[in-house]
Amino acid sequence: MKKQKKKKNKVLRIVLFCLVIFGILGGIFIKTTFFDQNMAGGMPNNEANRLISYLGISDYEYMDRIGSSFTVKNAKKLLEAADVSVDKVDVNLEHIPGFMPLTRKQFESIYDSLIRELEISRLQNLSLYIYDIDTVQDKEIDGIVYEVVNTSAGDYYMEKDYGLDHGYIGKVVNLYVSNNEIILCLGECNDTIVIQNAYADKISEENGNEILLSYVNGKMQKLPLASKTDIDGDIKGYLCDITISNKGVTEITDHTKDLVSAKVSAYEEGIVTVEGYEQPLPLSNAFNVFKTNGTFKAMQSAGTLIGYDQVSLYIVDGIVEAALITEDIYAKNIRVLINNSDFSGFYHNEVSVTSDTPFSVSYGDKVKEYKAGEKVEFRNGSEELKNGSAKIVSKEEEGRIKISSVKRQGGMPSYRGTIELSKDDRGVLIVNELPVEEYLYGVVPSEMPVSYETEALKAQAICARAYAYRQMESEKYSGYGAHLDDSISSQVYNNVDEDDRANFAVDDTYGVVPCYDNQVIEAFFFSTSGGTTSNNSAVWGGNQEPYLLDTMETELNDIANLSDEQSFRDFIDGKLGTGFIEESEPFFRWSVSFTKEELTEAVNRHLYERIEAMPENLLARNAKGDYEKKAISSIGELVSIEVTKRGDSGIIEEMVITGTEETILVKGQTNARALLNPEAVAIKKQDGSTVTGWTSLPSAYFYVDDKDGFVIRGGGFGHGVGMSQNGANDMAKSGYTAREIIEHYYTAVELKDMYEMLGK
Repeated sequence: MKKQKKKKNKVLRIVLFCLVIFGILGGIFIKTTFFDQNMAGGMPNNEANRLISYLGISDYEYMDRIGSSFTVKNAKKLLEAADVSVDKVDVNLEHIPGFMPLTRKQFESIYDSLIRELEISRLQNLSLYIYDIDTVQDKEIDGIVYEVVNTSAGDYYMEKDYGLDHGYIGKVVNLYVSNNEIILCLGECNDTIVIQNAYADKISEENGNEILLSYVNGKMQKLPLASKTDIDGDIKGYLCDITISNKGVTEITDHTKDLVSAKVSAYEEGIVTVEGYEQPLPLSNAFNVFKTNGTFKAMQSAGTLIGYDQVSLYIVDGIVEAALITEDIYAKNIRVLINNSDFSGFYHNEVSVTSDTPFSVSYGDKVKEYKAGEKVEFRNGSEELKNGSAKIVSKEEEGRIKISSVKRQGGMPSYRGTIELSKDDRGVLIVNELPVEEYLYGVVPSEMPVSYETEALKAQAICARAYAYRQMESEKYSGYGAHLDDSISSQVYNNVDEDDRANFAVDDTYGVVPCYDNQVIEAFFFSTSGGTTSNNSAVWGGNQEPYLLDTMETELNDIANLSDEQSFRDFIDGKLGTGFIEESEPFFRWSVSFTKEELTEAVNRHLYERIEAMPENLLARNAKGDYEKKAISSIGELVSIEVTKRGDSGIIEEMVITGTEETILVKGQTNARALLNPEAVAIKKQDGSTVTGWTSLPSAYFYVDDKDGFVIRGGGFGHGVGMSQNGANDMAKSGYTAREIIEHYYTAVELKDMYEMLGK
């Protein structure tokens, strides 16, 4: 009996064990089967949380584990935190186990419902046609890298880690966007998109399919034609609206008959003044400009319309939708002297040129033709230069002449316009002649980072144009047959490649220059203000210009009064003045620490070269106590440094350096910065970062503390006259326009048309 009972218990235990095993295996089977079916399209938890963050639901607790999925339980918690009932969403969550992960489609459906129920206006659901996904020009914001997505409504951005599938290129897709950021793609949709104010160029064939070559938002696009369409294949270029779906282009609406000829006399921030209209007309959000004469060009700036006698405008209900330019632009040419690779001089031992298009070299009565990519070399004894100059011109309007023997920051530079070569016993000279506006395409990105705000870039373009105007009236470089050069001695030109953002800034300010008393001003600019700007006389001597004043660099633009040493020290130490425009910039405050030996070495190492360069501004004290010109190379051991004269802006105008052997009077900001040479030590910026190897102090707005070695404390970067570039960018971030930025930095100026002043 006992044996039977034991046997029975044993069998029962085996059965129970098997049931447990089968239960576990069954659970695993159910979960793995579900995962097999759903995880391929499952919603990762980290991506779900990223999207939920845009909803702004404060009570939702983010739960994230590496590799985990967003589950039904997570979804219910999200709806509860949002105070949205489960029955308001299109996904039935009631009968699904909480541990089950949601598919991507299920999550997107819930997300869509939440946006609808919460009425979040900052999030929009849009259907857009995707032209391209630009992975080359990624944009970084606050350490996050974004891809640029070119759409029918302009450029949008999407985090690179969650980038848009490239399979959506050439498709109409449904998207959720937050401002200009794509945060969620719901996939292809059946909507029809109307691309407004495009330019239909022609119908072509690619890979056996018909495509419409068109221009919109400043770029050429290849749009496939729908298989069944009544579109005329003989398109010869016209302004139009294009209707497109996932089947391709289905309709083109020609606006040629709707165009009116008029003259645009003024442009300012989204409105244009058109002769014959009583009130200024606003621009459409989809505004485009197309230049149809000569080489075709697509733009989006209405500023480029200024200066033409007639343009063709497409106006609907009092709004300017688009414009066509059909006549030649008026622009005076400027001649730029090209430095050698290290900017040590204008003469070149050898000049090697080529072009991306066919080009010609003309000299005397001869013309030589070359194919694209062929290289031609010139030296002092070259046949083409024996009896005068040689001119090199691309055979196509948009071609560029490349000079491979010259190196720039952007690599091998290429030039618009004409390259002219001449020679003498010292070598070959290079002069680039081109229209002023095209010259500015090469100046703006070389002088200001193109990542800066658009209005700051426009302000830079206005200043650069004013400088070019003044140099065209100058004779400084006339001995070389040029108006200016391409270095910091004039303004930097073509050191980096052109950029669409800079070109837009130039186009949008076409011809605009700042004037005082009907004269184009000296529009000086510099990198960073330490809280003040200086009048030009305090920095370079000469007559003080009424539009370049000593100001406190705040929105109020009060007159500065920091010539007193203690006041200036309080100012640098943060004890005097508030509300400075650039107080967050790294170079707003900086310091440099020297030992006595290091600063002695710096002064003595550069003393003689500074005396040679500017003998009238570095004087040695004689036995009578007067200062006189004297060629010396050492002050002995450094004893002290005393600032003896400051401008009202606080800039050093004079200082006395006392040594054991000589005492010298140093005049001018250039010498003050260069003599206290920091190349052997680090410059510490206010954000804690450092730079080394500099051969000049960042600015002459500094004082010297000699209590423990020598510590130089200062502010700003550059000469301090005119417009601060970082200040312009900070103002633009705060909503100031280019006009307001210019009027802030140059007192009592007016903006006028340069070409009218030149006498069109």
